[in-house]
Amino acid sequence: MEPVFISVGVMVGALLLIAYYVQNGIGGMSKPMQALGSFLLVKAPAGAVDLFDDSAGRGGRTWARFGLAWLVLAGTLGFVGRWHDWDATALDSLASLGWSYDDGSGLATTISTTLRTGLVMVFIGTTLTATARTSGGRLSSEASASMMALVFTVVSLLVLLLPTLAGLFGLDAATEDLLVKVVSSVVLHSVIGGALLVNVLITLANRGDAPVSYSSWFLLNALVVMLVAPLLYIGGELADGTQTVWLAQAALEGWLPLALMLGTAYAVIPAAAERAIWSSSLSSASLALLFLTVPVVSVRPVDAPILLENVGGILMTFGMLPLLAASINLLQTARSGASQSFSTPAGIAGVLAMFLLPIYAVGAYFTGMETLVGEASLHGLNMSLSHGLFFTVGGLLALSATLGYLPQANGRAAAESGGTSTAVWMVALGGFLASVSTALSSLSVRAVERSVTDEDMVEAALEAMAGFDLVGAFLFYGVALGFMVAASVSVRIGFSPSSSRTTVSSDIHSYALANGSTSIRSLLGRGVGLDTELIIGGEEKAATGSTVIAVRADLHNDEVTEFPESDEAVPEELQMLADYLDETDQDVFSFFRSIDLDDSGSIDARELQNALRSAKIANLPPWDMGRLIAAIDIDGDGQINLPELDITVARLRSASSEEE
Repeated sequence: MEPVFISVGVMVGALLLIAYYVQNGIGGMSKPMQALGSFLLVKAPAGAVDLFDDSAGRGGRTWARFGLAWLVLAGTLGFVGRWHDWDATALDSLASLGWSYDDGSGLATTISTTLRTGLVMVFIGTTLTATARTSGGRLSSEASASMMALVFTVVSLLVLLLPTLAGLFGLDAATEDLLVKVVSSVVLHSVIGGALLVNVLITLANRGDAPVSYSSWFLLNALVVMLVAPLLYIGGELADGTQTVWLAQAALEGWLPLALMLGTAYAVIPAAAERAIWSSSLSSASLALLFLTVPVVSVRPVDAPILLENVGGILMTFGMLPLLAASINLLQTARSGASQSFSTPAGIAGVLAMFLLPIYAVGAYFTGMETLVGEASLHGLNMSLSHGLFFTVGGLLALSATLGYLPQANGRAAAESGGTSTAVWMVALGGFLASVSTALSSLSVRAVERSVTDEDMVEAALEAMAGFDLVGAFLFYGVALGFMVAASVSVRIGFSPSSSRTTVSSDIHSYALANGSTSIRSLLGRGVGLDTELIIGGEEKAATGSTVIAVRADLHNDEVTEFPESDEAVPEELQMLADYLDETDQDVFSFFRSIDLDDSGSIDARELQNALRSAKIANLPPWDMGRLIAAIDIDGDGQINLPELDITVARLRSASSEEE
């Protein structure tokens, strides 16, 4: 049996084991294991975790902030690297400072490391926040997550500085290479990935009956890869197993960043569109197929039998499917809430990312296929397109997360248009056009080298095509500036006032109150947020986008009754629920009893969410349930009782019969 099959079995087995544990638990050992994991998160290493803030949301914010700083560095170095591609002597002046520059391979490695570090940190921060929002509002240990972010940053810096430190201490090349592999693989990935995995598993174990979101599934699988792949890599190196090493590198450079990128996309785009994910089937397909196929990015040549190469080519072809499925799914999600998606720079960034993803994926696929089963003459172009994908698509999703999703999740306002929109378009256009310029340069050079035999003519032709590299450097400068602008906006948002302790999340932008009286508590129960504009004493018909509520006060027992008297459209999920009851011939009483799991006589957001998902009506995230509850909840207590549900369904049925 080929060693690669054993390695694949270990990786897939670990993924399936974690998935089974999350779905079914481990029986009577669940509580003791959670207690042990919590103890390790809080107490190991002794006293260190106590130095970090354990408030809700702190862990995700720390990861994202460090990651954005790395992206600024990666963008700057990326511009320098492209300039060096045009002028190989551009950095020779640094030799006067005692620093000798190589052929560019060292800079390329540094760019790749800083880019991967920045994106991984932003994406981990975003998916940690998404996981916490669906699991009680916080991680099991926010302080431990923050500490791991600091450790990840320090170790990443150490990996970049190891070659210099090895030279200072006179270490030979073999020892230097071993140190880099051990530190970057075992410490940077396995140890930190294991700590985060324990944190996320305990967080999800305390979620109650809430479903695991797709962002959480992508995060879990990415952390398993982060834990297992480095161990396979070290084992392959020690056993001289080139196939195992290739698989581990494909997992770390392909599966890991792609999984975190898609997990981030499944968090930021539905939130920006204020809509549920368009298709759960496409979401499940993108999740499952990603880890059962060969990634099309960062493909390396491999010494393997022809049969294995052909199998790898087939799996790489299927590797296009999860990226295309995610792109179609999330673009349709954004389309269903187009007015919200395109109203903020963060929403536009997410849409642009999903639009560009399949374009990059197709280019990476053809160059990756030639690298894997051909003569590998397009390996350099595949790496360039992979970097372009992560710089552009990954960079746009990072901007969408840090300028929109994360601030709103932590009680701050998202970045508005202006400088933020400029940063988004600079990253999108600069990154994409620079990638096109690089691709044209690589293909032109390849064509000249294959068709022209005279060395002087080859050299003259290559000099004439150097303009591609200059144009690419000029265009990529926009990416570097875009990251800098985004970082400055993010810092400004970080210092803005936070309402995270008192905010009531709401998708309602304005309410018009007719004659009568009400209370703040009642309005909050209806879904009004602290930033919702209240129109006092307005006409019955409000401006577009406002929700009109007529208020009547019954003075006995200080009880306020609110009832809608306008023709505002109800959420489509409620109309689908009424249709579902008619189609299945259920009465409201039986349906209510079936979803009132705790027999409390009222339904909360979680119970309604599970009912809609079980009936295949909608799979809404928890923060989208407020508008449904508000549309049914008459007395404003934040829950639904049987009369309220009966009245709502009867009104919807009456409206449907009148239309017919």
